This record gives sequence, C-alpha cells and structure tokens, in this order.
Amino acid sequence: MIKQNGSWWKDDRIPGLIARKQVDGFLFGHGFEIPPDFRADFAEEGGSLPAVGESRPVRLLHQSGDTIATYEARLEHWRIAVPSGKSSLEIRYDSNKEFKDFLRSAFQMTYREVEEWAARFARQQGGDGDGKETGSSAEHTTQQTAVDNASARSSASTENSSGSAERGGSSGARRIPPRGSVEIAAVRNPFDTPDAYLPREERAEYLYIYETDTPFTYRIELRTLGGRELSRAHFHIAEAGAEYSVEGEKAEGEAAEASTLNAIPVPRPLPHIPDKEVRGAIAGVSAYIRQRGFSFPDGLVEHFYLSLKTRPFVILAGISGTGKTQLARLFAEALGSTPDNGRFTLIPVRPDWNDPADLIGYKDLSGAFKPGPLTLALKEASRPENAEYPYFIVLDEMNLARVEHYFSDVLSLMETRRRYVLQERDGALDVSQVGSIVTQPLLPEASLERVQDRALYGNLAIPGNVYVVGTVNMDETTYPFSKKVLDRAGTIEFNHIDLMRLPQLFAEVEQEAEVLSADRHLLGSDYLQLVDAMENHSKLIERTAEELARINGILEEIQAHVGFRVRDAVCFYLIYNERFGLMTRAEAFDAQLMQKILPRIQGSRFLVKRVLLDLLRHCLGSEAEKAFDWRELEDSAESVYSGRRSREALAAARYPQSARKIAYMLRRLDEDGFTSYWLS
Repeated sequence: MIKQNGSWWKDDRIPGLIARKQVDGFLFGHGFEIPPDFRADFAEEGGSLPAVGESRPVRLLHQSGDTIATYEARLEHWRIAVPSGKSSLEIRYDSNKEFKDFLRSAFQMTYREVEEWAARFARQQGGDGDGKETGSSAEHTTQQTAVDNASARSSASTENSSGSAERGGSSGARRIPPRGSVEIAAVRNPFDTPDAYLPREERAEYLYIYETDTPFTYRIELRTLGGRELSRAHFHIAEAGAEYSVEGEKAEGEAAEASTLNAIPVPRPLPHIPDKEVRGAIAGVSAYIRQRGFSFPDGLVEHFYLSLKTRPFVILAGISGTGKTQLARLFAEALGSTPDNGRFTLIPVRPDWNDPADLIGYKDLSGAFKPGPLTLALKEASRPENAEYPYFIVLDEMNLARVEHYFSDVLSLMETRRRYVLQERDGALDVSQVGSIVTQPLLPEASLERVQDRALYGNLAIPGNVYVVGTVNMDETTYPFSKKVLDRAGTIEFNHIDLMRLPQLFAEVEQEAEVLSADRHLLGSDYLQLVDAMENHSKLIERTAEELARINGILEEIQAHVGFRVRDAVCFYLIYNERFGLMTRAEAFDAQLMQKILPRIQGSRFLVKRVLLDLLRHCLGSEAEKAFDWRELEDSAESVYSGRRSREALAAARYPQSARKIAYMLRRLDEDGFTSYWLS
C-alpha cells in the first residue's frame, strides 16, 4: 500500500522503509515534522513514542562505502494548539552543525533554490532582502526580518485562516495564508517553517529513512539531483494541503524579462584534476609565480604543495627577506585565493600574544563574543557554497610569540580531523575523491552566552578546505618550536639564497600562466589514517617504515625519536609524490628528513655529535665508508664541512640536502659548542 501526505511518501512493499521525505527548507534549519499518519511508523515495539511535552535522543546513520557516519538528533513531541490538543512530532537537530552542513552540501541544489526563493519573495512583497544570508541557519536573522515583514504584509490580505487564498495586489501574486493560528510573522522563513517551501516534483531531492535493529536509530539515504544543470526554479508552497504560486500571471514580454532577472546563477563546477595531470598543474603554478617576478629554489613549489597535501599546516622558515610570505601569497593566488575574494587571510602575530584570545576571539564584559581573525576566516570557509575552494590563513612571523601559548587549541583540534562522508561515483567508492573533512568544534555552542553568538559561531570547526601557513625567522627575537608543533607541521627551510637568481622579463614566446581552477581534491588530504593507503601502497609504506625505524634507532640516543604521527606523515608525502610523479623517491625522502627529522636535533652533548655523524653516514649511502675516516670525525668533524673532499662527498650523497644540513650542524657544534637545525 502506498501512503502519502504532502512531502511524505511510503510504499509498504519496500523492506524497512519508514518514509521518504522530500527535501525542504526546514530540513536545513531544524529537522523535519512527521505527519500524524506517519507517526506510527517511527514507533518502536509496543507503539512507544514520546508523550506530548517529552523528547528522546535518536541517531541517524548514513553509510557511504565502508564508512558509516552517526549523527545525533532528538525526537520531540510538543503541543502547538490549546485547547484543541493538536501536537507536532518532529525529529530535530538544531545544534548539530555537522549534520546540517552535510545536508546542505549533499542537497545544495534545493538549498540554493529555497534560499533564492525566499529572497525573491521578500523583494516582490516590498522587502529589502538580498538573498545573501537567508539560507544560513547561522546568519539569517537580518534576512528573516525582511521575509517575515513581507509575509505579514501579504498575510494581512488573506480571506481567512482556514487555507483559502485571494489573488490581489499589483503584482498579481497569490496571497499566502498563515498556518493555522500561528502568529503571522513567525511562519514565512523557509528555514523555520516545516514543509513551507518545496521544489516541484521534477526538481525534488529526497531523504529516505529506514528502520534498523536498534530502537530509535534510523538509517538514511540521500537522493540528489546528481549535479543536473539548474534552470529557473519553480516552487510551490504546501500549506493545509493547498498549493500557492508566488508569482502571478504576467504579460509574455514581462515574464521573459523576469525569467532572465530571477534566474538562479549556477556556478560552474570546478574541474577535477586526475593524478597524471597534477604534475603539469603544479608546473603551471610555478610558472605563475615566476611570471610575477619571484624566483624560488628548484623543487620548492612542488615541496610546498606536497607538504600542504600531507597536512594542512606548513611552516616556512628562513632568514628575513627570502620571500616566505610571498611564496604563500602567490601559491594561493595561483589557485584563485586572494584577499579580495576572502580566501586568503594574512594575520600578523604580535609578541604579546600569550593566549588564544587575539587569534580566536573573546567574550567582553557583557558576555558578547568578539571574534578574532582566525574565527572570521574559518566561518567564511565553512559556508557550504565555499566547500570546494581552498582557504589560506598565513600567520606571519608566527614565532614572535610562543606558538604553544596562542595556537595550542588549534593544534589540538587538527588531530581530531575526520572524514564524515565520501563521494561515490557510479555506485562505487572512489578512494581518490576526498569527502568532507572536519574537526571537533573550535567554539562549542555551550561556551557562548548570547543566542546570536551561538547562531553565528556555535560549533564552528576547522573545515577540510582550510590551510594554515606559518612564516618564521629564527633569530634572537623569536622563540624556538616545541616537538608538539614540529610533529604537527611540515617545516620547509630555504636559507640557501642565490642572489644571482634575478627576475626574468616576461618572454613573448612564453604563454602567460593562468590561475589554476581545481576542485578540493587537488589539495585535500586523501588519507587521514595510514590504513587508508595500505591497500594500494603497502610496499612503499613498508619500505619507508623500515628506513624510518633505522633512523629512529639512531635518534633514540638523544631522545629525539619520532612517533606514529611523523611516520604516517612521511608515508603520505611519499605516496602523493609517487602518485603525481613530482620527484624521485630519494628526493622526496631527503625532503622529509629535512622536514621531520633534523629539526628535532639540538644540543651540546657529545651524544648529539655522534647522532649527527650516524645520520650523515645514512645520508651518504653506499659511499659513506670511503668518504671519510669516521673515527677521526668524533674528535673533529672539520673534514665534513670544509675542503674539496667534503664538497664532493656531500654532492654525491644519497640524500644531499640533508647531508649538507648535517655538515653545517656539525660545524656549529665544533665552533660554538652547541648546534640546532634552526641556527642560521
């Protein structure tokens, strides 16, 4: 038997189906209201449901491939009319920002159309809404006022409150009656009114709800439009079983003009760049930077890209004036992220920062939350319509203050990253296609006092399209980094400066490099746990882990050995490099020694020298034994860092960058009695 009530539908022949719900605006804001004839379908054994005035927790499960995401919600039963006794049974998830963001991303067609409809309706009724903020459950307060005012004006002309409508007004629009005896100004916003605004059937998206073996736990499936191109949206309003049109009849020419003016802008989807084309894409980024008059060491842009791909936090270190900030700015600009479009944010760090308040925000004496620059940038990046675009946040001179003091909350949150939905293509999980990545909330809703602050910033997290870059100078005015910071960041040092690398005039024969347009998979992490990559890259992972284990045995002498976090990051870096073909395996591992191993070494003890010598032998490879007399080096390592023999041996090393750096660190130890990776 088929049962239907408004946007709800059920066929008893489908096993386990509780209901199919057509997606409407209320679904993005609060939840969904269950019609009376569907309530029994949500009851467990014995017909148990919350009594009027009660609620109980429920869980919503969504499976994609082998990944199952669990979302918390509530089944609420409340009275809406007294003394009639009418009540409303709803599944609500008002405060579950993660689930609402998931729905907005999955049903973005409906979300955008409902948002546009509300703004257009407000304009037709004389409101001043511009449609930019209507759809956000966090920011629709101003727009809601315009829509509600328009609703109050239109509802004042209704014949009665039973659901009949009259045609009136110069625009010829149907007047929309209020729902029952509910206050007029409270019903018009589509994100606050159940079943208020629905796309027509041919443009509908659906949420399927299935029962499970666990009480009050429901499995959900999504049926989207599948990326079909949008034409002009046509909506109907379902109230009291009736259908009302927003726009009345117009003359043919006027209707054509309105169709053009009110057409919903459809952003062109960003192209996906397959693995075999990534190398060419990054070469285009390098050309873009070079044509802007900046010259960086060979391979640096590729190294920067792989570091961001591996972990979204990279530290650029070097002496002052080497172009660290410019590298971050131009790299972001080459991907279309600029200060003008809000996708590039530069935050200068001040020496007096000793807690997260200046970066994240604080509550003033009245309890109002004053957001910091990081919070504002994260809020913009978290908008569903921005999910495909990369957002860059640069902390300039980030070690002028102690990083652990003002950045500790963000560092901890980066370790809570998880993917809560994966993309499917043709019914199969595509491992290379990154799903949405999010962290735990940076600002839990309970930490904010005011309702408007909870709506704007409550449960704000770090989305997967945000990349943090820190620039540092290591001198007497700055603070060193702790191992906590080094473990969580990819460190890139470029102290070797060739002043003869002069900017080249733009060659007429060279085609001007354009901004690279690519979806989130170009920079987004494909792997969050090492197990994610084992199936396709087990041999590379085993080889890398074996070499890291040998190096770890050397580092244990001075308690500088690494843990699983560093091992996984090094493996991910080498996997991406192999997939994209940007460097040789030796060059990539050399870069990781510079990035993850050597920055951990510092001190004045004899053991530090012995560790450096052992690491140098590893970097030299098969030529190590005949390169130097290793017994003499324990007394003086001068032959490592001076003379023709040293230059030849280091140039022929298996890992030449790391070998040169170790030689420099040995020189500082011999001459100053102390050494560190960061000494310049």
